[in-house]
Amino acid sequence: MTIILGIAIFFVVLYIGVELFSKPLFAFFAKAIASIGFIIVGLYSAINVMYGFVFIVVIGLLFGMIGDLILALRPLRPKEENETIINAGIFAFSFGHFVYLLFLTSIHQLTLFAILFSIGITILVITMSYLMKFQMGKTRIPSYIYSLLIFLMIGQTISLASIHDGSLGLVMLMLGAILFGISDLVLAPIYYKAMNQKYMIAINLITYYAAQILIAYSLYFL
Repeated sequence: MTIILGIAIFFVVLYIGVELFSKPLFAFFAKAIASIGFIIVGLYSAINVMYGFVFIVVIGLLFGMIGDLILALRPLRPKEENETIINAGIFAFSFGHFVYLLFLTSIHQLTLFAILFSIGITILVITMSYLMKFQMGKTRIPSYIYSLLIFLMIGQTISLASIHDGSLGLVMLMLGAILFGISDLVLAPIYYKAMNQKYMIAINLITYYAAQILIAYSLYFL
């Protein structure tokens, strides 16, 4: 497993370098390889678990890869398609988070904390999007719905890590989910405020791929 994990991390680091310093077409292919890496980690981890429903998480990882590649089309397509591409990416990631949530609720029913956490953070997201004057266009409503879903998933992982007394697998899953949320919060001003400095892109990519690898690797300990 160490070798597989190391290879996955290597391709993520390689992709981030390509994304920051190379052309979009090269970055597209490098992103695909990096995404395949966390899917392989998830598959290998799931194979070692007796609990069969864990394989549904790999479907979530797969939709993460699809969302990755959809969003990577933005610099390769006309600007007029930007909102359509973002909405398609939101849909793919939303489905992935829904799948993660299905898995989490198979361990324990949806908690009140997760619901309140999702609503509270989404209200904050909506407020900040207006205060920062995000140019969201047709992506505004899908983005807010996505926010409810991802923070519901994050809230549920926090609840599970608490309920199950700090189980290593669930703590890793929680950390992965939190990093996923952070990556999306960093991505918002990149997309909607044109804050696309290299350090912002690097933070977004590092937190996102760390999130997916942690989610995938957490299955090994469940």
